[in-house]
Amino acid sequence: MNFKKTATTIEQQLEKLQTRGMIFENGEKAMENLLDIGYFRLGFYWFPFECTYPRKDNRNHKLKPDTKFEFIIQLYYFDFDLRNILLRYISRIEINFRTQLIYMVSNKYCDNPFWYVDKAIIDESYINDKKYKAALTDTKKEEVIKRDLRNHHDHEYAPAWKTIEYLSFGNVIQLYDNLKDGGLKAKIAKSYGIQSPNQFSNYINTIRRLRNYCAHGKVLFDINFPEAISTSGPAGNLGARKTMLSGAYMVLQYILGRISLNRTTDMDRALYRAFEIIEYEEVKAIIRDNSGIDFSNLKK
Repeated sequence: MNFKKTATTIEQQLEKLQTRGMIFENGEKAMENLLDIGYFRLGFYWFPFECTYPRKDNRNHKLKPDTKFEFIIQLYYFDFDLRNILLRYISRIEINFRTQLIYMVSNKYCDNPFWYVDKAIIDESYINDKKYKAALTDTKKEEVIKRDLRNHHDHEYAPAWKTIEYLSFGNVIQLYDNLKDGGLKAKIAKSYGIQSPNQFSNYINTIRRLRNYCAHGKVLFDINFPEAISTSGPAGNLGARKTMLSGAYMVLQYILGRISLNRTTDMDRALYRAFEIIEYEEVKAIIRDNSGIDFSNLKK
């Protein structure tokens, strides 16, 4: 079998980047970075500095004049900080939404603690979904659920307020989406200041996608969502930002603000600080242009 690509040493990687126009102020430190982070991963961060950017096909990989390796490292670490900061505040939304769903549906059907597997309450197609069934089975591995089932031999599942705590964010959102009671869905949406359940579903699924990008270490500053965010709604008119990080951030700010304005302020300030420690204006320009966010304006 003939492979066109072969593994390269750190020294060879450094030499390759130099032939493409990369400037190294500290070659030894650069080799340390390449060994620590990896040539392939860092490639996502020097891509915006290529002459043919944003073209992904037929690239010549030549870098723009005066491109420093330090630009790439600072862009990488900003993206790293960006993911960690966003995850912290997305977690606040995830917990709040999980709590709202459990509370409102459980009190609506107070005589049925197992409403999440009741075909009269949740769409039957979702209850029969193999992935959902597998997720419910996995909850039974948790010690809290094991104890509940030992104490209640006549029940196949634990009550909603226990089981749903161990479901993924995606499963919890799908429970909401598959609620048969449209009025109840609207009530939950209105608790976040949103009149339409469809609008709320679009927003909360946007936050889920953003969370998954962050959790899986995806490149974030130039994210392009495969599914568009609703362009009009209480988060604002997104326009061209409907697939950009800036659009998702507007949704995140809005939903988080309905839960805690203080946390929204904290998030903005944390991102402002992460942006302001960047030394190079060339890197800041790349972030602003690709994310659609001017992080310098977040501290107000």
